[in-house]
Amino acid sequence: MPTCPAAHTGPDSHTGPDSLPTSTRPELRGQERNLVLGPGITAPRRARAAVTETLTAWGMRHLADDAIQITSELVANAVAASTKGTPEGAEPAPVTLTISSTHGELCICVWDPDPAPPPRTRQGPGTWTERGRGLFIVEKLSARWGWYPGQAGKYVWSALPLSRPSPAA
Repeated sequence: MPTCPAAHTGPDSHTGPDSLPTSTRPELRGQERNLVLGPGITAPRRARAAVTETLTAWGMRHLADDAIQITSELVANAVAASTKGTPEGAEPAPVTLTISSTHGELCICVWDPDPAPPPRTRQGPGTWTERGRGLFIVEKLSARWGWYPGQAGKYVWSALPLSRPSPAA
């Protein structure tokens, strides 16, 4: 089950879901939705629609703007990773999106077949740079984010607190 690593880990963490605390308390188990997306150009749009629908159903619409932007960036990167290296005429592997809420966080987790870690940039791209803003945006919008290897490929995840602080007046 893909999910966000425990809250004490940092964004450079490679901790997988096996290290997560488990609980039988229903309020800590949370909710989860999984979606398999084709590796095409419509995947980010389908993922954004799924996040909107899910957060509305879960009563978390207040998280939608940031969650939709994060999802769009992660899914677009996963689609690019899925199609990279695919032989001519072969079908790229689908990507998966998992949306979950547990332990006071909304987790957006995306799987792609490329085992290489996502690139880490410590500063934003230049004004005229056409690419490279995705993970910078994810980092700025997330409470924390990171990745971990899967049995094949990798999971890239982002966590948002379920309760957002009120903006300062």
